[in-house]
Amino acid sequence: MDASPVARWRALSLLLLGAFVGMSAVIYGVHLLPGEVDLQQEIIAYRGTLVHAVARWLNYGGRWHFLAPAMLLLLACSPAARRRWWLWCGLLPLSGGIEQLFKFLVGRPRPRGLNWGFPSGHVTAAATFAVVVVYLLSRERISPAARVPLLLLAVALVGSVGFARVILNAHWPSDVLGGVLLGAGCAAAGAWWDAAHPSPAAPRPRAIDDPVRIGG
Repeated sequence: MDASPVARWRALSLLLLGAFVGMSAVIYGVHLLPGEVDLQQEIIAYRGTLVHAVARWLNYGGRWHFLAPAMLLLLACSPAARRRWWLWCGLLPLSGGIEQLFKFLVGRPRPRGLNWGFPSGHVTAAATFAVVVVYLLSRERISPAARVPLLLLAVALVGSVGFARVILNAHWPSDVLGGVLLGAGCAAAGAWWDAAHPSPAAPRPRAIDDPVRIGG
């Protein structure tokens, strides 16, 4: 077992989830963060424009309509994902359950005053999936030319869904940030567990300076 990835994902998971719990306490106490209303108003000023129309489609990035096929595609393309498919598939409902619990505990209404809003469920799901992709990419032997665009797409997924939730007037900006922290933290916890329990079927990543053996 390589201790470096274990320590890295453990630290990231604890940092993100700790920040989420702390932010939840702050939101519970102050309701809205300083400047949050102004930021939200600047974003929803684009309602009725092409940006708003595009955001309606980007919003699907945090729903099962997109995430379920995307997870199936990930499992089909990644041997590392298939080795523990139950873990990666289970992280989405797990983070969703925690998200629903904190909606009830924090009890802050959405901008339109309907239902609880913190954290955003769409963003929590998108962030969970994105960080799972980032971790699994680190376990696969793929070229940087393929890795970098996939990493950028994962980041873009979270950002676009978060922007869509605000411009659609469904969430406050801090709901989006809370979803990022929770989803990424849950996925990092799954990566921590996976890295700490290497599968016997998992090939050892070859270091750059390892000799390449030809033949028997």
